[in-house]
Amino acid sequence: MAPSSRFAPLIRDDRGFNIIELALVLVIIGLLAAGAIPLYLGYSQDAKTVEAKMVAASVWTALTTNALVACGTPVAVSAGYPKAGLDGTGTSTPTRWSVGDGAKTVTADCATGALSPDGDVFTISGTAEDVNAIQIKLTYSAAATPPSRLRCSGNAGLSFSDC
Repeated sequence: MAPSSRFAPLIRDDRGFNIIELALVLVIIGLLAAGAIPLYLGYSQDAKTVEAKMVAASVWTALTTNALVACGTPVAVSAGYPKAGLDGTGTSTPTRWSVGDGAKTVTADCATGALSPDGDVFTISGTAEDVNAIQIKLTYSAAATPPSRLRCSGNAGLSFSDC
């Protein structure tokens, strides 16, 4: 008995994808990736910069608290702020950030509470490979409200601007 002709169209149309359809899918995936990857990298850089700002804010809080408690006695910037996540050398634990460049001491006036740093207060610099191009500089300005200011740079070679 010969096969029925009514089954022939079903077998003939079972072919799968052709090369044009596969190429089109790859192009669409490539376009989506080209748009998503830079956005992701930007978000991760922003998150690392925020991490550095938080370290700077923690050090600033510890520094001002110690300076106000010391009343008139200079307080060293890079010495022992365990509550800020830094060891006695000014390096964070784990070693992702370090404090450097800037004032070495800050003095508080007991009567007014005004702080007198001996220069830019400090710079937080990334030390780990994934954050080594990030720097956050905290400068002190009595005229600013509140009387301090963070200055940022995404690259050690660029000038700092307000965060």
